[in-house]
Amino acid sequence: MKSPMSAHVMQFSELLADLAVKDIKVWVDGDRLRCNAPAGALTAELRDQLQGRKGEIIAFLNMATAAATQPPAIIPLQSRGTRTPIYAVPGHVGAPSSFLDLSKHLGGDQPFYALQPPGFDGQSEPMDRVEDIAEYFARQIVEYQPTGPYIIAGYCSGAPTAFELAKILGQRESEVSCVALFGPLHPTTYGEWPRRLYFIARGKAESFLHETAKLPTFGARLRYFGSRLREHVRALVPLVGKSNEPVATDPVLASRALLKSTAIAAFQRYIPTPYSGRVCIILPNKAWLRSGAAPHRWLRVVPHAEFYFGPDDCNEASMLMEPDAPAIANLYRQATQKLND
Repeated sequence: MKSPMSAHVMQFSELLADLAVKDIKVWVDGDRLRCNAPAGALTAELRDQLQGRKGEIIAFLNMATAAATQPPAIIPLQSRGTRTPIYAVPGHVGAPSSFLDLSKHLGGDQPFYALQPPGFDGQSEPMDRVEDIAEYFARQIVEYQPTGPYIIAGYCSGAPTAFELAKILGQRESEVSCVALFGPLHPTTYGEWPRRLYFIARGKAESFLHETAKLPTFGARLRYFGSRLREHVRALVPLVGKSNEPVATDPVLASRALLKSTAIAAFQRYIPTPYSGRVCIILPNKAWLRSGAAPHRWLRVVPHAEFYFGPDDCNEASMLMEPDAPAIANLYRQATQKLND
């Protein structure tokens, strides 16, 4: 059964919080995870968690350490390797960690940098124009890596920012080898919510059926379906511009909510213009061509764009996560193989 990103991150956050409460310190020593715990604090369950999630914890700690010394937008997920570096724009929630699984499956020879938007840190103000966010990213990429080539990637509603970022770099004579858009949303889809909601609902229903087939009883399936449906309705409310949710009192949640609403506003007003560089559009499956995301509309400004398709049971919400990440990583390698030959 596929786990949503929110559940995955929450479980990991709970583990880190539990370690902090018990004054258990973990750090990276080369490729090993070290631990120092007060007597009796490291239970058998926690020891199993640390062992089972060793790779994930090491990746998180390395990312946090690197982020502290990098330009604020540049989050290294994999800084080693000889292949053309990837700079990737996340979706409207702005979470660099959304690329962790994909980066892992692209291998140790593929440098991969997630781009963290202004406002995600809770200290800076979010930007409400795609062009401004792209300019912000462009300055920091060039500061970090003065010369190309670069590969620019974008996921979901981050695709327009990635697209604009590639144009800015190209206009400044920086070599952009390829733009890779993963499950991209086209800005015009936000004016067509009845059609888009239909396709989202249909895709979620198919996913629910696939997931609930493994549950033992009809009652369990019904309860699971109801809980997942409520989750997705809550997720859709901010996208259509209406919300009855109370204002978040936690400052981190409040800043993330502001970033999300500002990013959606920026996405809605963006108008793509023609681009002559290479663009690879990687979709979760072939049916996504006919979805409310309207990926074919990118052909209006990039008529030469190449399309690649994931497996039939892959959906856009989880395409960069396990268990779909290996298949999407393979599609990316197919799309960019000749760049590294």
